[in-house]
Amino acid sequence: MSVWLRLKPQSPLLIGRLKADSSYLVTLPYIPGRVVRGAWAEGRRMAGNAATISAAARQLRIWNFHPIREGMAYSLPFPISAWTCKRHPGFQPQGHGVLDSLIPRWVYRLLEERARLPVPFQIVCDVCGDRMTPVGGYYGVSGGGRARISVPLQFQTKVALSRQRRAAMEGMLYQVTAIAPQEDLAFVGRVHGPPNLIREVEEALTQVGIGALTRRGYGQVRVCRGDPPAYPGLRERVERFNEIFRKVYEDLARLVPGAPASPPEGTFFTIDLLAPGVFREDPLGPPMLWPTLDLGGRALRPLFWITRPTLVGGWSTAWGLPKPVDLAALAGSTYGFRWRDSEWGPLDFRALEQLEEAGVGERTDEGFGELMVCHPFHLEVEPV
Repeated sequence: MSVWLRLKPQSPLLIGRLKADSSYLVTLPYIPGRVVRGAWAEGRRMAGNAATISAAARQLRIWNFHPIREGMAYSLPFPISAWTCKRHPGFQPQGHGVLDSLIPRWVYRLLEERARLPVPFQIVCDVCGDRMTPVGGYYGVSGGGRARISVPLQFQTKVALSRQRRAAMEGMLYQVTAIAPQEDLAFVGRVHGPPNLIREVEEALTQVGIGALTRRGYGQVRVCRGDPPAYPGLRERVERFNEIFRKVYEDLARLVPGAPASPPEGTFFTIDLLAPGVFREDPLGPPMLWPTLDLGGRALRPLFWITRPTLVGGWSTAWGLPKPVDLAALAGSTYGFRWRDSEWGPLDFRALEQLEEAGVGERTDEGFGELMVCHPFHLEVEPV
């Protein structure tokens, strides 16, 4: 059973992350699934059922909760390939527009392999001619178009307390940067598991809270169930991606002497990370920044990718110990694949749906490796 939950902050939320200086506590702009699972585990421990946490956790899968504003059909993190004007950033008409560079860059790479290109790859702003720069964060889609989602923050300076003297420690100040509650702000995510465990998750979120400093008034949320986000269907996303891909290829191929008029045969698709991904080809091997897919009994490696490294860790509430730190691919990383229909038969869309449901890579039970096939923003090859 899968249920979509909507979390509305009732107090500031501090969702911790790795930090270089312990005097500054900085929040993430979303709620990782592992933090929600930690709240559930803490609720079980407080109820005296700590011994049952490990077995029950195997039946739960909690994905990440992403920010959304009221009235939006869905929200998604920008892929790393999204660019905007450096001088006037943002969606039109307030800014000069945002576009996605993945398809043009991938097409350029294909043409580069098959012909001699007359110019280097470059994208500049259509309006002012200034260079483009990557855009991060989240955006939402509604009837009025697209809008960037700004997660509100609030800052507080606190004093550390001595556990022995139960008094303030002289000179021990720290600053907290937390998500500020707003009436139209919520976080939406998916929980998969037996109905009784899903109800436990809902109760724990209400009673225990999430994140850090819950004993100081942070982390209180209101929980309700909601409808799934209105994403375009998977088959529609893949078909539209290939339609735009071939159009861009044909347009650029006309400018390249000797280039084939059509792209290579097959169905092109992408895997886009909605959360950091931890990848290894061998369980004991080194970490990697790209995944290998098992699709239809075939091991597929990406032909093109745009990614950046990051470090992921965590804290085990049940054990009171830090979790291992791994090198991971940053959320928003995108990987391009080609399915050879003439050799392997039609692409199995059900297998792609199962991939979206299960995630990719290691530690998916903690929310890592959440993905979407053919991110809708890849279709925006012109500024919007």
